[in-house]
Amino acid sequence: MREARRQACVAVDFYNRPGERQSYADFVVHMHLAWQNLLHAQFLRKGTNIYFRTGKGNRLYKRDKHGQKQSWDLQTCLDLSYKESNPIRANVEFFIGLRNSIEHRFERSLVIATAAHAHAYVINFEAELTRLFGVQESLADELRFPVFIQSLSPEGMDEQRALRRGLPLEAKTYISEFEASIPITMRQDPRFEYRIQLQPLRGVKDEADLAFKFINAKELSEEELAEAMAAGKTGKVLIFEKLKASGFDDEMLPANAAKAVQEQTKFRFSVNDFTKLRHRDGVGPKAGQAPSASFADGTNCIYSTAHKNHVYTKAYIASLIEELSDPQKHEKALSRTPEPPPS
Repeated sequence: MREARRQACVAVDFYNRPGERQSYADFVVHMHLAWQNLLHAQFLRKGTNIYFRTGKGNRLYKRDKHGQKQSWDLQTCLDLSYKESNPIRANVEFFIGLRNSIEHRFERSLVIATAAHAHAYVINFEAELTRLFGVQESLADELRFPVFIQSLSPEGMDEQRALRRGLPLEAKTYISEFEASIPITMRQDPRFEYRIQLQPLRGVKDEADLAFKFINAKELSEEELAEAMAAGKTGKVLIFEKLKASGFDDEMLPANAAKAVQEQTKFRFSVNDFTKLRHRDGVGPKAGQAPSASFADGTNCIYSTAHKNHVYTKAYIASLIEELSDPQKHEKALSRTPEPPPS
């Protein structure tokens, strides 16, 4: 378990290093070892054998070229520790496969494309570490929140978008195919992909203030959530079931959202249909309600302060496409038989 903690700290150090000193490949490798050592420690604590048998007898083990017994690989540990439907397992498996897609010259692009997955990778490790071995083993006193400059400026955001577009086809294909292979509920779970939105501190500083204050949105009342959402002045960082980074790259206005659903499902789908379903799902404002940040949940709907309107996320639109592609679900949702789009 000590080795697991050490490997995790080394991994995060590689991730947070500036410029050319950063190594995403090393981050992925050391986090892989951290997870493997953590699960090995849990098995050993239970008295479980962690070495592959040869199948010829209980005392015979598979051995490597140096004659050492071969311990279970990370995938085997995951198979025995988590159900297939567990988002933690999906996140770790994502990085097991990603190792083969990392090219040094494209590392910066890969960091941008998978940053939210990497955050979940580390946060999940910390959660499992403390769950299995107690809060005294937390890495909280070892790791620090990194300092950002470029990524928080408009120019930095533009460069990040350019880097994302420069991702090699093999890596793009791997990410797309992996995410398509798991249910949308798992893709939206922060244990698979952890996105955040940062707001600057405003107002008078209090001696008791911390630089960052984390609040679980699920623990707030509707009134408290609405107040917190609207208050950049509070200097709070909200943790949603699915936290959404700012940028508005993939979000859509209702007309474009309806068009996307129609194109993907091959069934007629109008803006009115979109409005009907988002009302059903409690997404965004209802008829007659003025646009407001209080209606944005960060998962399905985001409020644009600059344009004073709501945009709807790729994740929410994908959930509608998944539902409405099934003719029976389509008919149940819209109370009509699916029909082809108008020519």
